[in-house]
Formats: sequence, structure tokens, C-alpha cells
Amino acid sequence: MSITKRLSTLFGLALLGLLMALPAAAQISGGIKGMVTGPDGKPVQKADVVFTRTDVPAKYDVKTDKHGNYGHYALPVGTYDVSVVMPDNKQTIVVQKGVSTHMGTAQEIDVDLKKLQASADGEMPIQAPPGMNKEQAAAYVKKMKEEQEANKKLGTLNGLLQQNKQFVDAKQYDQAIAVMEKAVAMDQTHDILYANLADDYSQAKQYDKAADAYQKAIALKPTNAGYEINLGTVYSKEGKVDDANAAFSKAAQMDPTQAKMAMYNSAVVMLNQGNLDAAGAAFDKLLALDPQNGDAWYYKAICLLGKATTDAKGNIIAPPGAEDALQKSIQYAPNGPNAATAKAELQTLKAGGH
Repeated sequence: MSITKRLSTLFGLALLGLLMALPAAAQISGGIKGMVTGPDGKPVQKADVVFTRTDVPAKYDVKTDKHGNYGHYALPVGTYDVSVVMPDNKQTIVVQKGVSTHMGTAQEIDVDLKKLQASADGEMPIQAPPGMNKEQAAAYVKKMKEEQEANKKLGTLNGLLQQNKQFVDAKQYDQAIAVMEKAVAMDQTHDILYANLADDYSQAKQYDKAADAYQKAIALKPTNAGYEINLGTVYSKEGKVDDANAAFSKAAQMDPTQAKMAMYNSAVVMLNQGNLDAAGAAFDKLLALDPQNGDAWYYKAICLLGKATTDAKGNIIAPPGAEDALQKSIQYAPNGPNAATAKAELQTLKAGGH
């Protein structure tokens, strides 16, 4: 299981640190206003002007008045696609995409349906606010176009992340990988894309590719200790014990809050490699910091039981501390994944009289 959380718009995507939704009680508002005129040049009355937020799921609307004017002055600051629903035939017309609202000011977007119908791309051309000189207007239009393209790209990435999560939930890892490979081909600047791809590769047991993808995520965000732990886990599955322990050690040094997880993973790697002495010592070190870790107590017992012997009657002679470790495993994780096995092992030891 990856320590990092997969991101998706299915739960209010905060994609790439750019799309975080503010709590409702603390939202900062801006606005969009303007006039809608029809193909005949006359104001359009009672048209619905719809503001569809693209950074987080939300939708708002207002109606034009008898003069064709509209205005929504309480839109949370964000990015919106603006469209108009005509009052007569209910036709929806996209006006402009990627409109960014700003605190305390209202963006002015006049909708001239005659010009809109004549435009090549079906969207209103970007117009600079009145009062700007030629150079300022050109800079404004350029900036707005760049914002539109960036928002379109983020929208596409959001859609790919949604698809990726759906495939992962269905355990269709080949399809999930294909989606994330498309995402990183489109954008190589965001660590979360590589991290999701790495997790997909790991789930599909393509560990060499998973390690490479995690390394790319780490290169983009070298302060994320979780990525180091995931990289170490992938190395351990490849049998690269030294590389795995190096990654776990780096994670523990980087973020002390992740130290216990790193130590646990390192100990499990050594246990899986059959190095019982080293694994037991690592679990002892972890338990000194986290004495109520039921899973660590269980694996500590496994390390000890790996050295068990039998007497002449075939009874198991467990090393000192094995029964105590099993009992503590059950005590601290009575409903954990190892609880049933721990109880069975304990009963076996007691049945043998030791």
C-alpha cells in the first residue's frame, strides 16, 4: 500500500497544489459582470448566464435583466467557464473558458452573440479592459491566453487522474498505467503524476519501472519522505535490500514523523530476506520508540520463532521472549491482520508445554 494518497477530482481535487477549495465560511469572493446582446444587436432578457467552476466542482448562475445586463458578485475566487443559455430555445452557448475571478473586483465580460457566432473557435475573443494602452492590452490578452491554456491542461490532467483512480479501484492496472503514462507525457513538472504512475507500476509488479517513476517524483519534490518510503518498499520487493534500507534511512532522517514507518519497513525487508538477527534487532529498535505497535511485536515473535528448536518428544522450544511478543501482539492489535495467526502460534507453544 502506498503511503501517499492518490489524488482525484472525485473528492474535490486539489490537483498539483493549485486547486485547493477554501472552506465555505472562509471563501474569498470576486465577481463577473457584463451584458448579453443577441445576433440582432438587441439586449437578451432573461437569459441564464452560467459560471461553471473548473478548479473545484461548483456551478452558479444568474439571469440577465431587461437591459441584458448580468452580474454575480459573490463568486468564490477561482477559475470558471462562462456560458449563456438562451431563453427561447434553451441553446447553451460557451462564451469564454478559463476566466479567473479576483478578490474584490468583478471581471467584465460582455457577450456579443453576433461576434461569438462568427468566431472561429466558438468562444468570445479575449478583450482587454477599457483604459489600457496598446502595450498593456497586448500583455493582458497574452496573459489571459496563457492562463486559458494552463487551465485547459490542468483540466485534462484532472480528467486523466479521475480515469486512473477508476481503473485502480477496479484493479485494472494496465489501463491505469496507460492513463498515467499519457499524463506524464503531457506534463513532466508535477511530482504527483509520477507518484501515481509509480504506484500503478508497483501494483502491476513492474518494480523496476516503479522505482524509476518514484525517483522522478523525488527529483521534483525531494522533501517528500513518503516517496522515499515507497521507493524503499519497491526496492525491497525487487530484493535490493541495501537500496531499500538506504531509502528508509533517508526518509527517517528527512522527516522524523516518518521514522517509525521507515524503521518498520526496513525491519520487514530484513525479515523477508531471512536475516532474523538483523530483523529482530530492527524491530527491537522500533519497539523502543513505539512499544504498542502490535504488528511489530508479531514480527518480533516471528524472528524469535525462526530460531525455535524441538525436544526429544517433538515439543517446540521457543526462544525466550517469543510468547511474550505474541501476547503483546494480540494485546495491542486484537483485531489486526496478524491477530488470528498470533493466537494460533501462542496456542501451539502452550500446547507444547513451553
